[in-house]
Amino acid sequence: MTTVRGSASSSGHITLLFSVQDSSIHLLEQGSRGVGLCIDTDEPTCSIVVEGVLCDDEEEPSVDNHTHLPLHQTVIEELAKYCPEITDYYWQINQYCSLPQQQGFGLSAAGALACAMALQIALGVEPSIAKPRSFQIAHIVERRLSGGLGDVSALWVGGVDLRREPGCPFLSDDYGGNGEVESWHHPMQMLVVWRNRKTRHTSSYIDNPEWKVRIRMSGEETITPLLSGDWNSYRWREILDAATIFANQSGLASDAGRAELLDIANEAIVASGTNATPLLCMLGESVVIIPNNLDSNLSINEMGKIADYLESVNLQSCIVNLSSDTLR
Repeated sequence: MTTVRGSASSSGHITLLFSVQDSSIHLLEQGSRGVGLCIDTDEPTCSIVVEGVLCDDEEEPSVDNHTHLPLHQTVIEELAKYCPEITDYYWQINQYCSLPQQQGFGLSAAGALACAMALQIALGVEPSIAKPRSFQIAHIVERRLSGGLGDVSALWVGGVDLRREPGCPFLSDDYGGNGEVESWHHPMQMLVVWRNRKTRHTSSYIDNPEWKVRIRMSGEETITPLLSGDWNSYRWREILDAATIFANQSGLASDAGRAELLDIANEAIVASGTNATPLLCMLGESVVIIPNNLDSNLSINEMGKIADYLESVNLQSCIVNLSSDTLR
């Protein structure tokens, strides 16, 4: 039996504010306008290792690898349109995430990206082709599964992203769409905080007509001023203010106990004497605690004090870094 292997890793992504834009019948044109942060822990946020066994008709693999998570199976289905030989293999796909899933950390996008890349590495696809193709496949998979609207576009540019126009961005001459996204990067550490319980899937919001309207109206109102002018680190204060306004106006801050989570995070910040702000990670039950001033990053000692306070009230936390190298 012939065996092939591949591995890849992807950063996660936190959405701070967004506007649902999914009216097009074409999946590559669906997405969102929005602002967010690409993140990694000390380890990549999501890592995937794949192993494929090519069997003759009379051979059977030693392990039954027909059953995959819906995310991975959908990646295989989309990749088969470009690499039909993928269906000749029995695939074992192992995924490891350094942050919890369904908590607003963009792990479905990260998982789709890393899976598409790892499978192509295993099949021997040239990296110059595999990378843009992975982003296109991940974007389509996210829309097929209603897992997200803009995480993949954000991960294409890394850093602090501004998604100006919805849809998959231009990736190469052969891949991508008409989406527009740009970013800037600044060395920065943050603290992400979450409740240790399963939260709602993103689809329960973006597929719900009432929530969709509220999110779109609030998102368009808060992102419009950010679309004017250059996108750089001088917009930091505007980003913090816009994200706070969006969370409140959309009603997301008061849903699913998020207001209590924000209150606890604020208490922890005050108790530690830290110059920071907690912002909701859309659409989990989580917040990211970030510095108010980029010239004065949060220290390890400050984040440690905040983490200790949060642990005392049964909340989980983890230090993350702003990421620019998002798929590797």
